[in-house]
Amino acid sequence: MNNERNKKYIYLFAGYAGLLFIGVSILRNLLFFQDTVGYVLTTFGYIFLVSYIKFADDKIGATKREKIIFRTGFMAILGSIALYLY
Repeated sequence: MNNERNKKYIYLFAGYAGLLFIGVSILRNLLFFQDTVGYVLTTFGYIFLVSYIKFADDKIGATKREKIIFRTGFMAILGSIALYLY
């Protein structure tokens, strides 16, 4: 049981870390290139990716508390990086 819980945390961490890296790369791309069509495409792509991560969280059996903890940490890190970049 403990091994399965650790796997769940690893998958949650990996999913949100990947989402964080993609979010930072999108922010950097928008900051340096300011392409309107690219902005729209990356925004929709990011929204779809977030929807998939939400679906994957449900599939691995993450509790509501675990989801809130990971999402809050993700938003805090991404927000601080966004403020640093701008």
